[in-house]
Amino acid sequence: MKFSEKYSEEIEFLLENGGTAVRYRTLSELCDDPNMLEIKNLKQEITDTEQTIKLINYLKNRRGYHGATLLDAEVSLNMLVDMGVKYGCGFEKFDIVMDEMAVDVKEHFLLQYDCFRIFFQIIMIPFLYRAGMRDTWIKEFILNRLAVIYDFVKHKNYDIYEEPNKHNLPAGYKGRPVVKPELYENGDFQIPLEYDLYGFSEMYFELKDEDKKKTDVIIDYIFDKKFQTIHDGYGILVRNKNQKRYICMGWDPKPTNLHGNHTINPLLLKLDCFARIPSAVKTPWFKEAVKIIDQYACSNGIYNIPKEYLTEKDSVWMLGYHMNLGENRRKKTALTVTGTFRALKIHKLINRFALN
Repeated sequence: MKFSEKYSEEIEFLLENGGTAVRYRTLSELCDDPNMLEIKNLKQEITDTEQTIKLINYLKNRRGYHGATLLDAEVSLNMLVDMGVKYGCGFEKFDIVMDEMAVDVKEHFLLQYDCFRIFFQIIMIPFLYRAGMRDTWIKEFILNRLAVIYDFVKHKNYDIYEEPNKHNLPAGYKGRPVVKPELYENGDFQIPLEYDLYGFSEMYFELKDEDKKKTDVIIDYIFDKKFQTIHDGYGILVRNKNQKRYICMGWDPKPTNLHGNHTINPLLLKLDCFARIPSAVKTPWFKEAVKIIDQYACSNGIYNIPKEYLTEKDSVWMLGYHMNLGENRRKKTALTVTGTFRALKIHKLINRFALN
């Protein structure tokens, strides 16, 4: 049975009650035989919405790449993608900004020996790919990250910290573990970052078999119980060996703790990311996480997911603070529409895999 037949009532609900972005994405991503003329019309509507225009302007006039505001490219770009705006799909103003930004990202290096030398590329290149860009250098960067991380995690080495008393840390950092500098020398992080997972998951079905196997090894590493015991965010980095400068690390790719307060974590984003990798979908964590979301499905298949899962406020996109998909939150159906679409999108992704 086709996906749109199996979930026909839910799809009909989204098309009748959703805003422009949800209707566009429902037709283009959830329907097996969509009305192409209607998709074209909705695409134009998205282009003309105040939200799209505003976010493209923020992206164009960005103050940087990493951060928690709309002027930080990782936020505004992913919000646009969540609304269905993709490179090379007829969103001309978006494409112009993306072309300009991609050139800057490609050349955006910090000091040669800085641990953040290529950090902005690690952050942005997976999202350029998520946004639809397929330049060779973008693919090569993600594949290089895959190879670097694989070469480390294949040994199942979780001994990533310095001896506790080796560094005289500033007062605010005391008590936190220091990650071994050889694991991020010149910015080539050998430990996986959450940003890397977005690159690997978006690219998975375009990978060669050998690279899919490398991805599976990385998935096995981060779902191992030993990885769950590492410090949240990894810990402290030594930014300059000679001057003993330190900085807080973040963005470890641990799956959400389902036995903690998972409602304040980006569970839906995590599921959407992992749902693109078969080995992740087969993990006990993934199956349990889907059950948590599915418990909010009504008898008619519509999801009444609590608002804690669907936060919308000015903060970090990666932490699940921009889940709205352009819906008018003053409408009674806004949360139901958003939650139903996000849940169905996850099911559409895993529908490709034959699971026992």
